[in-house]
Amino acid sequence: MTTRLPSTGAPDRSAPATTCRSDEVVVIHRLFRRLFAEAPRLVRRVGHGEIERARHLSKHLHGITALLHVHHRTEDDYFWDRMTERAPACGLHVELMRRQHGLVSDRLDVVDAIVDRWARDADAGTATRLAAELDEVDRLLTQHLADEERDAFPVLDAILSDAEWDDIHRHARRHRPPLPIFVLLGLMLESVPEAERDAWFEKEMPAPIRLAYRTVGRRQYERAVRRLRADRGVAPGAVPATA
Repeated sequence: MTTRLPSTGAPDRSAPATTCRSDEVVVIHRLFRRLFAEAPRLVRRVGHGEIERARHLSKHLHGITALLHVHHRTEDDYFWDRMTERAPACGLHVELMRRQHGLVSDRLDVVDAIVDRWARDADAGTATRLAAELDEVDRLLTQHLADEERDAFPVLDAILSDAEWDDIHRHARRHRPPLPIFVLLGLMLESVPEAERDAWFEKEMPAPIRLAYRTVGRRQYERAVRRLRADRGVAPGAVPATA
């Protein structure tokens, strides 16, 4: 387990002061925490030889691994070099973030390869290994996200301008989501604390997206989640009251 690094100094105070824009990334982190904590349990609930269910779940698993790859590549492109240049005393934290990204990426590649094998025959032995690998991703990711939020985000809030944060978000939106857009939106809403969902939905989603989600998207999300969690008896319902 990674231990907390000692403080290595303050960022360059000549950088533009900003608000806590990293809070926007924390919402994405909550999504990943939920998705990868749930994934091993979903695999373990698929019986030996249930090929149709395995194939359906395999699409979801490939979707969430692709989503995490894209998220980490965006952070690699926009965070660490700037943090090195503008807060050089925080080099140990940057090194840790890069190393953790590499470890998670390698493990995701292993998961993707096993998912492909499992989807062909829903073999119980392959499922056992897949669930174990997903447990390891969950462990690595839980540690990494906590370290990043504690050690990197306060520095990034101090050194990145609002214009740079906006550029990062524009870059992220250019990627086609590896999950259906309304399914992804519903899963994100699940990850927002219930008391904050309505406000988050109104603030973060443009009016056309809000309207589309309310009229057709929410039903798409609910159908997808019912099928994904069919044997759990869990209603999807964690969506804003305004939806």
